[in-house]
Amino acid sequence: MIIKLGYLFMDKTNVDIYQKKRVPDTWKWIETKKTNSFSVNKRVVRDGNNIALILSLTADINPQRVTDVVDADIIYIISAERIGVDAISSIDDLSDFWHVYQTVCDEIKNKECAVETSVFPAIPVSAAFEIGRRYMPGIYPKLHIYDDYNGFCKTLTIGGDC
Repeated sequence: MIIKLGYLFMDKTNVDIYQKKRVPDTWKWIETKKTNSFSVNKRVVRDGNNIALILSLTADINPQRVTDVVDADIIYIISAERIGVDAISSIDDLSDFWHVYQTVCDEIKNKECAVETSVFPAIPVSAAFEIGRRYMPGIYPKLHIYDDYNGFCKTLTIGGDC
């Protein structure tokens, strides 16, 4: 739902993004510099352009759990070096995540020629909001967002005819 909220705000609206910290209990950025890094792993199951995107920032998502739900030809995995609820602790972390995510979306659209992508997120609120807020209709593939509640299920779609 946070992705959808960001999508409704869009990037035309000037907003300040923060990440909820549990300790100390605050919505302020505690760190002032980059504290984490994000990497991309691409797994080709077979030829095709049925794409799944795993976002493992707050928890590690096993690709087998994804292929149990969608028949993915290619799986992109964006992982945090330091996985956990504090994976994004500064605005620089959020910016770094966004640039990695944007690069993957560009590759999915331009190299894989995919018009749809199944997204499996384990991400902080700030990252979810940015994914929706910076979604570019007509540029990025349609996103089918899955949520984990005793197994993954499709919850909402961003872009296209949703």
